[in-house]
Amino acid sequence: IADEFKVVVVTAIRQLCLKYPQKHRVLVGFLAATLREEGGFEFKKAITDSIVELMHAIPETKESSLLHLCEFIEDCEFTALSTQILHLIGSLGPTTQAPARYIRFIYNRVILENAQVRAASISALSRFASQVPGIRRSVCVLLSRSLLDEDDEVRDRATVALAALDGLDLSAMKEDEPMEPPLP
Repeated sequence: IADEFKVVVVTAIRQLCLKYPQKHRVLVGFLAATLREEGGFEFKKAITDSIVELMHAIPETKESSLLHLCEFIEDCEFTALSTQILHLIGSLGPTTQAPARYIRFIYNRVILENAQVRAASISALSRFASQVPGIRRSVCVLLSRSLLDEDDEVRDRATVALAALDGLDLSAMKEDEPMEPPLP
């Protein structure tokens, strides 16, 4: 089947899921399985756009959909889709019940991908570190590994992120310290 017809099927499945939200597990699972099939950019973009729209329309799909998208970027050959998904994971991932589970997927992109995807991964990691204090130290270690990256953009993003996170740590320490009374 040509990609144009597959896009029509994906659109129909998205509409079906919006009409019958209680069936979201099966339908989002089908869309995720379809992501693993062969297809061009427009086909893959239609699927990811559908999954993102369903995440916003049906909140119960957020975590499972994010994991499906994480699995998709492991083998994604389209830089634009990878960066879009990394941005989404960086935006929504820190607010999930277990945000640490997404770090591995993001960091794998820092190690294995081209410069644009690595830069997007650094931004996503820095969002996790800034919003989830419990994983900040571990993410800072991962970010520091990118300070020697061959690409300027990746190095610059890692440097800025680490400086901003260091500022967060300093302000958190100041908040924890007891206030000294002013001298007379």
